[in-house]
Amino acid sequence: MEPMIFLNTTWMERYEGLSGNDAELHGGGAFVDKYGYGHEIFNFKKIRGKVYGFAQQKGRNDLKRLGAKPTDDYLNNVLVIFTATHKDGGTYVVGWYKNAKVYREYQNRKLRERRFGNEYIGYYVEVNAENATLLSEDERTSFPRVPRVQSEGKGAMGQANIWYAESDLGKAYKKEILKKIEGYEINKADISQKKAVIRTANIERKKKVEKIAVKKVTEVFIERGFDVNSVESKNLGWDLEAKNEKTELRIEVKGLSGADVSVEVSYNEYKNMKKYKESYRLCVVINCLKSPLLYTFAYSHEKKCWLDEDGNILNIEEILLARCKL
Repeated sequence: MEPMIFLNTTWMERYEGLSGNDAELHGGGAFVDKYGYGHEIFNFKKIRGKVYGFAQQKGRNDLKRLGAKPTDDYLNNVLVIFTATHKDGGTYVVGWYKNAKVYREYQNRKLRERRFGNEYIGYYVEVNAENATLLSEDERTSFPRVPRVQSEGKGAMGQANIWYAESDLGKAYKKEILKKIEGYEINKADISQKKAVIRTANIERKKKVEKIAVKKVTEVFIERGFDVNSVESKNLGWDLEAKNEKTELRIEVKGLSGADVSVEVSYNEYKNMKKYKESYRLCVVINCLKSPLLYTFAYSHEKKCWLDEDGNILNIEEILLARCKL
């Protein structure tokens, strides 16, 4: 079994620092109770490809218990499990570092990203950021509860914030945690792969729909005697410009794979739609992947609204938009 230690810290959501809106800390001990923060507040903050961990300790780490030589200042390839006490009781795993470097002494390196107030916060552990895993608050309680001396007796995690888990109880718990971590990482990798496939498919599908829609609109306006040029890359608030001897149009194209005429326009597009309503056209192409059908909307001064070429009214609902995406 690879070298493994447990570092007990205060309970936080992200461990990326504190701001005025952060939830209160839980189970951090006397220091946190007195000062309102702990040195572990940056334990999962990514800093130039690294993550640095801390747990309040008394003296130096006993690296010999992890297999290091007495003269070693640090030990590589250690699995470091971070734990914390839930506000409703019970100590749980909150995250881990794989293949971490554990130092014997406190590292007082002044990293500006680990500065809190006027203090530079050091660390005992460092790891490559891709090897640091933080569990969400909802995931933590799905892991086996950490045995504590108060409930499990001798051999469990005591009041010290570092636990080597060398007892029979500790060894059994380490095996249980390793199995849980392995299952968690396999599941996460599977989910990530599926998301990547779906994301790629959605991007390709969207590009295909947009391309078909632009092609359809271009063909229709060329048939009507217009010269059509794409200005999609210029972010003007419309996609195409169409000109003939008497008319110059600004055309915004929206492509849909479904059959319902329902689209969103951006702030920039809507602003220009109102500003250039005499020459602006909103072209919506539905059924792009099957049998593309074009609806072209223009502003009617007589009706004081936007109509398609069959006289159907375009209902416009102005909304406060919040776009949420990854």
